[in-house]
Amino acid sequence: MRHATMCLDTDAPDKVAGILRTAAENYRQSATDLASAWQDPRAGEIWIKLATILDNAADRAEATCKREVR
Repeated sequence: MRHATMCLDTDAPDKVAGILRTAAENYRQSATDLASAWQDPRAGEIWIKLATILDNAADRAEATCKREVR
């Protein structure tokens, strides 16, 4: 399983959503890897749930940036 580092140190607020989405995708891949390695489809459920939280945060970050640009 890969261990990714998420760094929110960015020079532009509109990049935050992309960082969160990349982390979410990494968590989904970890879930898939765990399920495959353990032969248990539920093995990585927590990573899927955390990925969903990050996707929701990314949605909110994008919406906030769009509102602030107006």
